Amino acid sequence: MPARAFALLFIAAAWAVNPAASAHPPSVTPQKTMNPDWTDPASFASVPINSMRDHACMPANDGYDEQLHLAAPARVWPQASGALVIPVCARGIVPAVQHPALPRIVATDIETRKVYEGVAFEYKLPTRPGVEVDTIASSRPPRGQPVAPGMSVGTQFSTDLAARAGLPANPATYEVYVEANGLRSNTVKVEVQAAK
Repeated sequence: MPARAFALLFIAAAWAVNPAASAHPPSVTPQKTMNPDWTDPASFASVPINSMRDHACMPANDGYDEQLHLAAPARVWPQASGALVIPVCARGIVPAVQHPALPRIVATDIETRKVYEGVAFEYKLPTRPGVEVDTIASSRPPRGQPVAPGMSVGTQFSTDLAARAGLPANPATYEVYVEANGLRSNTVKVEVQAAK
């Protein structure tokens, strides 16, 4: 009997702290799901734009030699808002250079041969609320010191081709590639279709 009394006392105390929790089971808030009907394959709908995070659509490296790979959806449609978003993912091992330029993304309309291009991705230090990063100038390597020959660095990012290259939301088919540190990726074909 003392154990039963203790259990009842414990339940009463829990109810007093949070009466709503003990009166009803916890409610399940439905998760907002992303509508993938604007891209084919649909998996590209969840690509994190302007990010270096890994994703299922990120292409794989093949060994450890210098390489640059690009993956993109085969078809996209303007979203319900009218905005055109074309998520692309790039991964590779690129040559380390003394003064690297930002990677470029290039899209050529295969019918008109018009070329659209822009900065593919801008690397920025991640920031967190309440955390301040103080970079000491003396901690950086000297700019005049050459990079040793044969050095390479890994890179990966996802970006929005339409925004970065300034593509119109008109139906067209593009051949797309990325360049970084003198290395060019494979070329992928992306078809922009009329809004559904």
